[in-house]
Amino acid sequence: MLEKLWPFSRSRFRKAVEEALDKAFQEEGGVLEPLSELSEHEDHYLLRVEVPGLGPENLEVRLEGDQLVVEGEKREEKRTKHLSEIVYGRIYRAYLLPKDAKKEGIEAKLHKGVLEVRIPVQEG
Repeated sequence: MLEKLWPFSRSRFRKAVEEALDKAFQEEGGVLEPLSELSEHEDHYLLRVEVPGLGPENLEVRLEGDQLVVEGEKREEKRTKHLSEIVYGRIYRAYLLPKDAKKEGIEAKLHKGVLEVRIPVQEG
């Protein structure tokens, strides 16, 4: 009955779950991709990137050609733990700027674990 309602076979479903868990709980040294959204407004784009636990001192936003790069590292403090579900490591994500984005005047601010990048739109 489950196979009729569920489009995946049990082995395909198990593999998909294992891949998702592997990505979520990567070994140390892996690169984490932060969750994000890009919204369009009248005179700008707004890129919001979730970076919980990162401050301005361990987060970098830069332009590389037509890409906006967000990079940082969430370091694990050495201490005795009784539970550890927090993911640590290097974060990296490159976003291709929209064609009408203006490279000058890009502003970034960090507030409550969310990086907001305001990208102006070229007039015309």
